[in-house]
Amino acid sequence: MDRRSLLSLGAAATAGLALGPVARNARAQSAQMRIVVGFAPGGSIDLVARMVAEHLQGALGRTVIVDNRTGAAGRLAVEQVRTAAPDGDTLVLVPQGPMTLFQHVFKSLRFDAAKDFAPVTRVCVGDYALTIGPKVPARDLAGFRDWLRTAGAQASYGSPGAVTIPHFLGVSFSRAVGVPMTHVPYRGSALSMTDLAGGVIAATVSPVTEALEQHKAGRVRIVATAGLERTPFVDGVPTLKESGVDLDVPLWFGIYAPAATPAPVVDRLNAAIRTGLVAPASRERLARLGLVPAPSTPQELAALQTREGQMWGPIVKASGFTPED
Repeated sequence: MDRRSLLSLGAAATAGLALGPVARNARAQSAQMRIVVGFAPGGSIDLVARMVAEHLQGALGRTVIVDNRTGAAGRLAVEQVRTAAPDGDTLVLVPQGPMTLFQHVFKSLRFDAAKDFAPVTRVCVGDYALTIGPKVPARDLAGFRDWLRTAGAQASYGSPGAVTIPHFLGVSFSRAVGVPMTHVPYRGSALSMTDLAGGVIAATVSPVTEALEQHKAGRVRIVATAGLERTPFVDGVPTLKESGVDLDVPLWFGIYAPAATPAPVVDRLNAAIRTGLVAPASRERLARLGLVPAPSTPQELAALQTREGQMWGPIVKASGFTPED
């Protein structure tokens, strides 16, 4: 190597040292960040992911993209993040099902929700709604319960699909009121709402926003929601718990990183997302989706995940459901 080459290498090395640890770290962190979502663009969870990506991009000064990896009820997205590098560059935004319910309903799940991920923050909460249609001659939950006692084979409810939270919320409701109800799984809430309004099924369990339009039009009636508090999006509708049915399962979305992501990285991500979520504009955007911002600490999300995971085991077992591959 000639003298000029050696001088050039020396100058480059000296410049690298002069940059210092902050600049070198910025260079190492120049790749895009990803938020992986297991559902198609345009749905509520996809829109929430895009809002969170904007918050992270503004707070961290990096490009953040949303990567839609659909399939297997959201499992493919979770599996992909499980094997990603634990550097904070790859996150997954999930509804609670993959982290709390799926361990009880799939035999060959290729991830361990408790061991393979580092909780970052809960992002938002919503409500599941119990909605009745014209097949039921009742106007409230008490009337629906009375009707169920003599409905026989007509006692049915639809959900957005088998092995979903609404599926097993319906099982829990049926057990709580002491009346067997036939579960009718659909491919999404829209189809179940059509059949509900047409009198094909008696009731549905779905995210409250999926029933709002039909409820406001008077074609169906939301008679209860499954959260701790009444939903702010429908006037005068009680929770199941205040109506005497001991169920409390709010809908929530959470952000996770791969396991072994360093705690300082998780904390930095948590702070950036929390700051964005408390902004009035975020609350307005989430309200249009029937959601409310509800950021948490990583520890609070981990505790919530554990608590709900323990809750679903006995419910799935009592339902007689056979775990699938």
